[in-house]
Amino acid sequence: MDALNHVRTARETVHDASGLIQLSFLRTTSELLQEMINADRSSVNALKQELSLTENASLYIKSRSGRCTFSCRDHRTKREIGITRDPDRVHRLARRAYLKQRIDSAEKQIQQLTKVLDRSEEAMQMQRSAARLQRYAKAGLDLSRILFTDEQNEWIDQPFSPNPHHPESLKYPTTHNILMRSKTEARLGSILEEIGLPYRSDDLVLIQYDPRGDQPYRDSYFADFKVPNLIGGITVHEHLGAFQIDRYADSSLKRLNDYHRFTICELPSRPVRHEEITWSFEHELHDDRMIRRLLRRMLLPTSIL
Repeated sequence: MDALNHVRTARETVHDASGLIQLSFLRTTSELLQEMINADRSSVNALKQELSLTENASLYIKSRSGRCTFSCRDHRTKREIGITRDPDRVHRLARRAYLKQRIDSAEKQIQQLTKVLDRSEEAMQMQRSAARLQRYAKAGLDLSRILFTDEQNEWIDQPFSPNPHHPESLKYPTTHNILMRSKTEARLGSILEEIGLPYRSDDLVLIQYDPRGDQPYRDSYFADFKVPNLIGGITVHEHLGAFQIDRYADSSLKRLNDYHRFTICELPSRPVRHEEITWSFEHELHDDRMIRRLLRRMLLPTSIL
């Protein structure tokens, strides 16, 4: 495939969409519940570690004639002593009591979420749906035509012309030989190709605005990636690979601000929603877990995880 500036479609980036079978079900209730449980467990472990370093005593507050006094009781000696004149100690013991309450609440939530997860039938339902799609894939059907709406498929098949400016910077090929402007953009393109998610790269973004109102930073942009998502729309994605460079950072922030402030239309029926504007940083494409989260945000932009 000639990767340089020729008119093409997003469909050309897809050879096999079977990888979407798993990714299409990233936002299952069971998976989100498990993520919440893991996050709560990590939080509890951190709180318990901090609690273990605190003084093993309880704080008592007494009020008399509108004035509060403070005392503490050591759990080992059972002795109670006044500490009103030691505000640092008062605050440390108050923090200890707060930590214990936080740990207790989080552990109860973990128990409740675990019960919900144990009796959840969604995982089984998702397995059935995945099995059906697998049968379709084995029968030679194009899964992208099944997972996406007719309007999205028209967008996928619509020819577009990539950014014609500075073609000399297109140096890095994806797996399917689409040239990108950076190694990490090529890596993201290859990942999308591997799972079978059709995409446009370096495609024109037209900012729609009222000339009588506020003005955007620029009238148009070329987005790094556009992909159909699983909520019936198009996700516009920017990879901020050189964000550490001052002018680049300033320009990128203005671009994202324009994306959010003004209207972008990729499909005739509705504009791009705020949650369908996503971005990534350089380090995210060097970590499998973060790549998974990035794909989740692009495919299911209602869940920013």
